[in-house]
Amino acid sequence: MKALLQFNHFCAYTVIPFLTGAYHAPDVYISDGFFLNWRQMKRSMLLAKAHVKGICLDIGAGKAPYKRYLEPQCEQYIITDCEKTHGHMFKDSKTNFVVAEAMALPFGDAYVDTVVMTQVLEHVFEYEKALSEAVRVLKPAGVMLLSVPFIYQAHATPYDFHRFSEYGLRTLLQKYGLEVVEWHYQGYLGTTLFSIINGFIWEKLACVRFLRNTLLLPFILGVFIGNNLLGLLIDLIPAKHFCPNFFVIARKKS
Repeated sequence: MKALLQFNHFCAYTVIPFLTGAYHAPDVYISDGFFLNWRQMKRSMLLAKAHVKGICLDIGAGKAPYKRYLEPQCEQYIITDCEKTHGHMFKDSKTNFVVAEAMALPFGDAYVDTVVMTQVLEHVFEYEKALSEAVRVLKPAGVMLLSVPFIYQAHATPYDFHRFSEYGLRTLLQKYGLEVVEWHYQGYLGTTLFSIINGFIWEKLACVRFLRNTLLLPFILGVFIGNNLLGLLIDLIPAKHFCPNFFVIARKKS
C-alpha cells in the first residue's frame, strides 16, 4: 500500500506536471486541462507589460507566474500573499513573499507605480476593501493590471466567494477612481466551455485518484488536447457575454 501511495504521489507531482507543463505555467502544454485559460492570461500579460514601471506590487500572487514577464520592466518587484490561503492553494510553492492580507497592505499611501491583481478579488470576501487598499498604495497615474473571473468553475474552495460581470466591474473601477485604459476578454465560449468540461473531468475522477493519475492518464490528456483544440476553434467567434475572465489595464486618476 505504501508503495502505491508513493507511486501515486510521484505521478501527481512529477509525471503529470512534466506531461502538461504545469511547472512552467502560464507556458503550459495543450495537454493541460486549463491550457486555454493560461494561454489567454499569458497573452494579456505580454500586451500589458509595456504599461509596467517603477515599483511593482503583485498582490495575492501565489507562485507569481507573471513575474518573468513583468519584472524586467520594474525597478523592484514585490510579491504579497496571505499565508493561510497561499498554503491552501499552493501547497508545493516555494515562492518568497511578503505576508500580507489584501485588505491591509503594509505599504504607505502612493508607494507603488504598478499594481498586479490577477484572479485575487474572487478569493477575498471583502473584495471592495481589497480593491480600495490596492488603489491607496498606487501612485496617482499609476497602473493596475487586474483580472477577475466571470463564467468560471469554483476553485481553491472554500476560498472562492465572488464572480464579476463586465458591467459590475466597470462600475467598481469607476467607483474607486480607476480609468480603463484597455479591456480584454480572455477567451469566449470555447475557453469557457472546455475549461469547465476539463475541470469537471479531472475533479470527478478524483474518486479514483490512483487510476486517474496512472492508467487513465493518457486517455484523459488526449481528451484535454482534443477539447483545447476545439475550444481554440470556437473562440474564433467573438462572444463577450460568454467570457470566462476579464483582464483590465486601468490607471489611477490623478
